[in-house]
Amino acid sequence: MRIEDGETVVESLSMALQDEWKDVEPIEQDDGKSPMCPIAYTDEYREMMGYLRAVMAVGEISKRALELTGRVIEINPGHYTVWVYRKRLIEELQTAAEEELDWVSSISEKYPKNYQLWHHRESIVVRLWSPQEALQVTEDQRVTNPVVQRELQFLSRAIDEDSKNFHAWSYRQWLVNKYQLWDQEIAFVNTMISQDVRNNSAWNQRYFVVLKGCDPASVQLDDQVVLNEIAFTVENIKFAPNNESPWSYITGMLLRHDKTRLFTELLPRIKALAGDDGYKLAMISTPFYWSALVDIYEQQAKAQPESKEQLLAEARSFCNRLATEVDIMHARYWRYRKSTL
Repeated sequence: MRIEDGETVVESLSMALQDEWKDVEPIEQDDGKSPMCPIAYTDEYREMMGYLRAVMAVGEISKRALELTGRVIEINPGHYTVWVYRKRLIEELQTAAEEELDWVSSISEKYPKNYQLWHHRESIVVRLWSPQEALQVTEDQRVTNPVVQRELQFLSRAIDEDSKNFHAWSYRQWLVNKYQLWDQEIAFVNTMISQDVRNNSAWNQRYFVVLKGCDPASVQLDDQVVLNEIAFTVENIKFAPNNESPWSYITGMLLRHDKTRLFTELLPRIKALAGDDGYKLAMISTPFYWSALVDIYEQQAKAQPESKEQLLAEARSFCNRLATEVDIMHARYWRYRKSTL
């Protein structure tokens, strides 16, 4: 036992002295004769890796090998090769998937932004409930299934802890797509946005759900879906006009999926907000309003060649306003943007 950084550390018996490992000859790491920058591994980690290389070299499938991968991962969770070996071990040893999820959850509490543990979790979940089997029942039944419920609750805790955790959101996308949980997910996203309209991760998730996980280039959105998204977004712009998330969401969506709606639907709505005494000051003070107008008028000019010059002149005037009044910090960009019109 020793004290390290103010904490008591219990030292385990060297593996070389443990009866369980006496039949194994550890394989040392080969850094060459004169390594330029050797990594300063701890003695404990160096020893564990020596024994792990040895059992991996012979393809050993055993509980002791599984336990050893856990010890190594707890010290170095980014060791991809060890995760791959562990996946093989739990599959061939037929380790209880629930126990493995408990273990992964304990690791994620310490390393919530480690790529490997999230991918490992995916492989465990599909063992518990095959997506092919899951899709034989209704979405309501899928959502209430214990496997899905466990993962949704786990993700809720992870996102509550850090609402911008990219790994948790990516895993959530995998879960929603794999088990086709689209209706419940749009409800979840609505809740997240209502709690924090500035949560750009939630807005990104909304786009993912609207497209049902498909490649944006291959999706033709239904007219009613587009109109619903415009209405939803404008309502949320009211809460915080200087919040970039909804502006980026709706202009990006329309630029990709329905450019005409930019000036037939979105334009009159945001102009009405800018003319409303309750929102006017906030609207004309945010660069996102004027930036959206630049994009909208540019697209309208392309669609209405008879009014092209007038519309582009308006767009250039918005760039001038951004460069000289509203977004002076990015004046050079807005002068450049003006030159592209």
